[in-house]
Amino acid sequence: MQIPDTEPRVTATIQVGPKPVGVAVNLHNRVFVTSSSANLVSVIDTSTNAVEATADVGFRPESVATDPQFGVFVANGGDSTVSVIDRFNVVIATVNLAGFPGPLLNSSRVAVDHLMGRAYVTNRSSDRVSILHLGGELPPFAFDFFNVPGPLGVAVDPMSHRIYVTQPDFDRVSVVDPETRQVIGTIMVGKQPTSITIDGQRRRAYVVNFGGQTVSAIDMTNGGIANTDVGVGPNGITIDALGDVYITNVDGLVKMIDFVSSSVTDRIPVGSQPTGLAFEPHSNRLYVANSGDGTVSAIDLAAH
Repeated sequence: MQIPDTEPRVTATIQVGPKPVGVAVNLHNRVFVTSSSANLVSVIDTSTNAVEATADVGFRPESVATDPQFGVFVANGGDSTVSVIDRFNVVIATVNLAGFPGPLLNSSRVAVDHLMGRAYVTNRSSDRVSILHLGGELPPFAFDFFNVPGPLGVAVDPMSHRIYVTQPDFDRVSVVDPETRQVIGTIMVGKQPTSITIDGQRRRAYVVNFGGQTVSAIDMTNGGIANTDVGVGPNGITIDALGDVYITNVDGLVKMIDFVSSSVTDRIPVGSQPTGLAFEPHSNRLYVANSGDGTVSAIDLAAH
């Protein structure tokens, strides 16, 4: 079915490395995409929608996050390391987290809290969330950790700095205090929660329930939960500037959940087996990693 020009649509398809899975953006109009079967990160310039550089990283890179001061952090699930990339797209450090390599794809995720100077990296195999110290008294990229059984997705509330961790084997999200590093609450969501993202401004956390075919919207003020049916195989998730939510599905679609109605209002065809995605605010586009065909779809949201 052809999508009318008034709706969000793919305006560019960018070839990257094989099996792209993770996507992140920085403040300088760059998009970073991990290729899990090629052990590299592709850097896309949003002004041209072309790959301007690649960086060789660790084994089976899965997730990527950016920090405006300290660079780009890549969680390598195959060898329990984090690759640190500087503003010149050069790997300047490889941090061994001394965990157990993950046996499955998407076994490790990373999120950054810039104000606290920390990066959090999950590893399902070791029941551990590692903390990388990005500055301050400890040496750069020194790390310690706290324990959470079977962690996968991770996100940070920019207001409270609490860490939210999905636990697919327990159908819940654990909330961790950043100072005590203790779990201070658990939230039951749908079946097999994987990805998570937080809208700090609107005080909501959104959780993809892969096994339940839903997205759970958690009200971070009162703890209320609303579930939206999104169909089989939901995977990645991101939020745009208006607070609307976008998720990828294994059927080759990106679906938009309207912030006001909490219902799916747009379905955008992309490439094969879309996984991670990220919103790039300067261009008002979504960038979607299509793991099945080694491409990234750029979706123009200008009409939205």
